[in-house]
Amino acid sequence: MEFRQLKTFLTVVKLASFTKAANELGYAQSSVTGQIQLLEEEFGTMLFERLGKQIKLTKDGENLFNYASQILTLSDEAKAVITDSFTPKGSLTIGTAESLCLHRLPEVFNTFRQEYPQVGINLYFDTGGDYRTLLRKNAIDIVFFLDVPCNEKDLITHVLFEETMSVIAPPGHRLAQERSISPRDLTGEPLVLTSPGCTYRGILESILTQSGVKPSSIMGVSSNEVIKRFVSDGWGIGFLPQIVVQQELLSGQLVDLPWEGPAFGITAQLIYHKDKWQSPALKAFIAMVLQSFKTETAQLS
Repeated sequence: MEFRQLKTFLTVVKLASFTKAANELGYAQSSVTGQIQLLEEEFGTMLFERLGKQIKLTKDGENLFNYASQILTLSDEAKAVITDSFTPKGSLTIGTAESLCLHRLPEVFNTFRQEYPQVGINLYFDTGGDYRTLLRKNAIDIVFFLDVPCNEKDLITHVLFEETMSVIAPPGHRLAQERSISPRDLTGEPLVLTSPGCTYRGILESILTQSGVKPSSIMGVSSNEVIKRFVSDGWGIGFLPQIVVQQELLSGQLVDLPWEGPAFGITAQLIYHKDKWQSPALKAFIAMVLQSFKTETAQLS
């Protein structure tokens, strides 16, 4: 059993794909398959169930995942202690939302790259993903995401700012002339929302359900750009962070409906596991983010 094999194993688990793991690691797919087979031969068990093109960890695979994560974490710690431990280097895997990455984080990433050129950044996008689970599995290092404030004992949360949300419609929509709208105004309306599992879609759906509101239909779309286009074309009412639709609001392609319903309470947050070993790169990144947003962060535990 080699560290290289364990890293390959963890990458396959993270991406749920031998092909994607090969691309990320720069290996031929046959090399990834061979490394996994060597691990299975050494342990005398199957680590993955292969169902067509889909793979799933077996129980033995789940057990190895927990140990492999700890082994590689300890290995990284040892390298940092023995070698130049005060110089940020290596890589960071950051989970985030498309809207935050495009509209809130470019300046942070640019500054970080200039100051710490030896640190590689890997971005992980998944609108329907459970980032908390990925943090607990040590599959990602840190997360920026939009949600109601996280308050879980094993996670450290820095609330950065409240994200203003917009209920959007095309200019000619019947609700565009209203002075205010409430959840009941969306009764029978088609909605164009982000994919199921997206945090702020869930918040809007919860508000509508609590108000007894049933839309005529909901279209789930994984791309903000497509949502904006479909709403502009009259496919339905949308719901996105205001910063994502600023240009379309200014140009008149979309209108921001005057929402007077319950507050959405959606905040941008920086989250990492309380037991996560903070490498020099991770420490530097956290410090830069907090400084960039100039926030008196509340650490929830």
